[in-house]
Amino acid sequence: MGKKTFLLGSLLFSVLINTVDAQSGLCPPNLDFEMANFTNWVCRSGTVSVSGGINTINWTGTGQMPSLHRMVPTAINGTDPYGGFPRICPNGSGFSAMIGNETATTNGGIGWEASSVSYTYNIPATATVFSVFFHYAVVLQNPGHIPEAQPRFRARIKDISTGQNIPCVTFDFTASSSLPGFLPSPFNSSVLYKDWTPVTLNLSGLAGKTIELEFIATECTQGGHFGYAYVDVNSNCNGAISGTTICQGDNSITLVAPFGFQSYRWFSDNTFTTVLSTNQNLPLNPAPSVGTVIPVEVTPYPSFGCKDTLYATITVSPKPVSVAGPDVSICKYQTAQLGGLPVTGYTYEWRPANMVSNPFISNPMGWNIPPAPSELILKTTDILTGCFSEDTTIVSNITVDTAIRLNGSSDFCIGETNATLTVNSSSVSVQWYNATLPVNGATGYSYQPATTGLYWAQVVQNGCTDTTNGININVHSKPLPSFVPDNDTLCITNALYHAKNTSSAPDNAVMTYNWKFSDGSTLQTADADKIFQAVGNYNAELVATTQWGCKDSISSRLYVLPNGEADFTWDSICVNRPVLFTNLSNENGSPQVGYSWTFNNGGAVVLVKNPLPVTYATAGNTDVRLEMTALGCEAFPKSVTKQVQINPGHKGVRYKTITVPQGSSHFIHVRDTIGSAYLWTPQQQLSSYNTQYTEFFATGEDIKYLIGITDGHTCVTTDTLLMQILKKPGYYLATAFTPNSDGLNDFLTPYLIGMKSLKSFSVFNRWGNMVFHSVKYGESWDGRYK
Repeated sequence: MGKKTFLLGSLLFSVLINTVDAQSGLCPPNLDFEMANFTNWVCRSGTVSVSGGINTINWTGTGQMPSLHRMVPTAINGTDPYGGFPRICPNGSGFSAMIGNETATTNGGIGWEASSVSYTYNIPATATVFSVFFHYAVVLQNPGHIPEAQPRFRARIKDISTGQNIPCVTFDFTASSSLPGFLPSPFNSSVLYKDWTPVTLNLSGLAGKTIELEFIATECTQGGHFGYAYVDVNSNCNGAISGTTICQGDNSITLVAPFGFQSYRWFSDNTFTTVLSTNQNLPLNPAPSVGTVIPVEVTPYPSFGCKDTLYATITVSPKPVSVAGPDVSICKYQTAQLGGLPVTGYTYEWRPANMVSNPFISNPMGWNIPPAPSELILKTTDILTGCFSEDTTIVSNITVDTAIRLNGSSDFCIGETNATLTVNSSSVSVQWYNATLPVNGATGYSYQPATTGLYWAQVVQNGCTDTTNGININVHSKPLPSFVPDNDTLCITNALYHAKNTSSAPDNAVMTYNWKFSDGSTLQTADADKIFQAVGNYNAELVATTQWGCKDSISSRLYVLPNGEADFTWDSICVNRPVLFTNLSNENGSPQVGYSWTFNNGGAVVLVKNPLPVTYATAGNTDVRLEMTALGCEAFPKSVTKQVQINPGHKGVRYKTITVPQGSSHFIHVRDTIGSAYLWTPQQQLSSYNTQYTEFFATGEDIKYLIGITDGHTCVTTDTLLMQILKKPGYYLATAFTPNSDGLNDFLTPYLIGMKSLKSFSVFNRWGNMVFHSVKYGESWDGRYK
């Protein structure tokens, strides 16, 4: 039994159409909305107001207005948001009609809306049985206005010839808390609703007359409160009882009265004396004879229609022939033609419905067949009698081995061959794919992916083509290791090697790092910070590893250079005497060293390893600094500062003049208290010229000697000595002598010039006493004897 439901204003009205019985000749086209539209129905819209104390509708438009006249299909029916009841009538209808809406408001000019649908039909004069059966449901907002201003729903069937409404099926519901059968909405206390309610009316007495069915929904007259309804009309217009036909071969039938009445009473015959059942359904086994008439009395709920009697006349009919077709075998994902040609008046239903393209036609395509052979059942039903038969067909899938195997790991690095995909070698042909694109030349039973992708194979076996599952292969990029050292040349003084890690991963993978140094040490940090302990050439290698295990490395040479120790020495320094500073620095094998001398003598800094002699003009102490800078150790120069003493020289003296006869010799000497090195100039008439003592030979003229005496500080003192030579004959004796053992004039000696001999030489003191006497030439008094 099929039916249509439509929503009218605040009321849900449902007319139930029984498509099983052969009543289509009596019911007018689309009375049941089975065309899923309002064909043959008149849709009107307008406004509602109170005029003279009466609720008055002003119709302003004809034709469907989508906001006021809507079809509700079964597939998306849902439930009403206020009443919670199904928007499709529970009697099995395919469509409902909705009249009105729930958006009443004065905003934007919307409000005071009225809507209706109506159907006019001429009942055939030959109709001996004609009845109308419908359902309705209503939703009304209750704002508490005066009754004539409230939202309301109206339903009526009118005899056009008399202009009179037919009793029992005319309703006028005005929103009120006292409405019979209405309940407050559990979702909004200001809204009242009435669930689906059936109405039946026997119109057999109106054969040849024209009737009009009309359903009206209106909002409140003040424009701010809504009212709407749903309706559904039955398509069986000469009796609403189903199951009245006995199909050949059956021994029982079940008569079914319309849904939704308060009570039912089935009688054995038209005498109404024997009650067979008070249920909606009446099972009969064995089935009564053909032509038997069984009445049922249906009583609606109070105030919702008229009591009516329906009649079931028992008929017999042959079962239709159901043709499911021969058994077939098909390839997976392909289809097979099932069934046979359709027959007018038959309906078809296939089970399972998901295995055919359309489960309600005679010859659908079979599809979605599981691996195991499947039985499909076709039920063929005669629409007029309800009789049916079933036939089966077996649909089998041709087996294709779509197993795919992975040997190795699905995650590997570029350059590796860790993954091999294989399919069954019995395949007639194979084509490998990466996602949606075929891999050029990849037609073997096995394939080794070289790039990331979703790989699968299309295989052909037993004349069928199928596909394997896909396997995700992830070919990960190798990292790109790189680093930048602060300096590749280090100084052993502070051999801290720092390198900034600048590695990257093309696929943005997380990376770990391992630094390897040729001294055997390692680091597991991003950047490298390492102190070397010894001079030498080293290798620094960075190994970068991604989270996928892909790794690569890069290396660089570095050099730890030696640093020296600065040192120097010098000779003793004398004012105004050149002094030589000697560089004693230890360069420790450095390939290149620079030096800087600061002498503090008023001169510039000297940038050589071994400087020229230096002269100081002022006596005293001063600091001399030597700084050495080795290659690679520019930031760590080594220096030494030493205090140098600059000594003053001694004042020269003039010795007493010594007179000697010509042709004689005389030993002379200089003082020994200020130095230890001597130089006599001019270098004439002496036995030696670089000793303290020397012998003078009076062979020439008088000579003045300059004697340079050098002390331990290289200071040179110049003393002066005049040697006079006596050339006239006679006796010569010094007028004074200094017997102090200083080597100068220590003896008193007579000299004979041009004389042959010495008679005697005597020395007397001041009192006339002789203190020395000699007759031998050359003997001298030392000033001490007597």
